[in-house]
Amino acid sequence: MTLMTFAAWTAGQLHVTEEELDAVNLTPVFDLFISRIEEARRRGATDPLTTITTKRAGGNSRACTKRMLEQLGFSAPQRRAVHRLLAGSPSGWPGLLRLYAVSADLTGGQRQYARRQLQALRPHNRARSRSSAGCVANASTP
Repeated sequence: MTLMTFAAWTAGQLHVTEEELDAVNLTPVFDLFISRIEEARRRGATDPLTTITTKRAGGNSRACTKRMLEQLGFSAPQRRAVHRLLAGSPSGWPGLLRLYAVSADLTGGQRQYARRQLQALRPHNRARSRSSAGCVANASTP
């Protein structure tokens, strides 16, 4: 059995390049979350993955993870997206970390959901052009 890195597995599952994952800082977030999970396991947590979730983790754990993600430059919407992408959501999405841990292939629906979360992580700091903003580029008056 060949072990695949998280970045390589994720790129293959989402049909993106590892460079695209690097552009959204996914590997540092993975490392951060693994560190938090390992610390929770060391402290005897029943389900160490809970420590990185926004809903079920304790207040101190959530605050610590939030600060760490802020240090990586994530905005509030990006923090929510990266939590959903990696840790899962209450709606039933298990998260990439759980799927990676069991070497599961994503279903079509899971892939679509994960790609939407990945899209939310991409920087959107391009100024909108007049045409994309719905403005008339060459307005003329009679």
